[in-house]
Amino acid sequence: MKGVIVSVLLLFCSSLKAAECNMAFTHGILIAPDHIRILQNNRTHVQINADKQLFIRGEWIELNSDDTTLLYQYSQGLRKFVPEIVSIAVDGVELGLSSIEAMFTGIGSKAQQAEWRELVRETTFQWMSRFVRTNEHFYLAPQSLNELDYFLHGELKPQLDNLTRHTVGAVWGALRDALRHSDSNFERSDNQEWQSVGELVDKINLGLDAKAVELEEKSALFCQRMQELDKIEQQLQQRLPALTAYDVVTQKD
Repeated sequence: MKGVIVSVLLLFCSSLKAAECNMAFTHGILIAPDHIRILQNNRTHVQINADKQLFIRGEWIELNSDDTTLLYQYSQGLRKFVPEIVSIAVDGVELGLSSIEAMFTGIGSKAQQAEWRELVRETTFQWMSRFVRTNEHFYLAPQSLNELDYFLHGELKPQLDNLTRHTVGAVWGALRDALRHSDSNFERSDNQEWQSVGELVDKINLGLDAKAVELEEKSALFCQRMQELDKIEQQLQQRLPALTAYDVVTQKD
């Protein structure tokens, strides 16, 4: 099961890495149906309403028709890109979490199951806080595409190892205890349980293979879209100097 969860996350990482993209978002971005917010330290600095009204630090900025056209293009670019990358990340993590939580059903007491689920959620909270999807709202934390590789290998993987030791190990321990105290032959039942889990893993891996192809195909587009957003942003900054303090999309050295 450890291999399944790590594979889910590494698929997302390897796909982004393949793009060799050095583009980054330097601010948090919240996409909502009627507005877009650019955040720093959980505070809104720039807000775009209805893709055509601009507010900087709460002050309405008057726009001419050309400014409005550029702002609309910028907003539409964010609306197409941010929800897509957030959804891919969230879907990948949730696939891994659901495969772990599926083992909880019928194993151990209700208190044990609640404890295991809480540990799973706590372990992945940092990851999930960087990509948030709630109904029609999408949040992407400040980060570059390439920095995800370090995050997954240097930060999240140790957390997953800890999760495997404390949670998955506990589940198997509870399962073995239950089998030992059952009327069925332990060796026979234990082998049957491992077989069913193996089949589940194989099924999940087939889905992950398809997901990897999808991500690889899209990874190059992610970088291209960010580069296009950066160009539009630079044009807006030239026309609206107040925006120069908020370089949301940038190219890292």
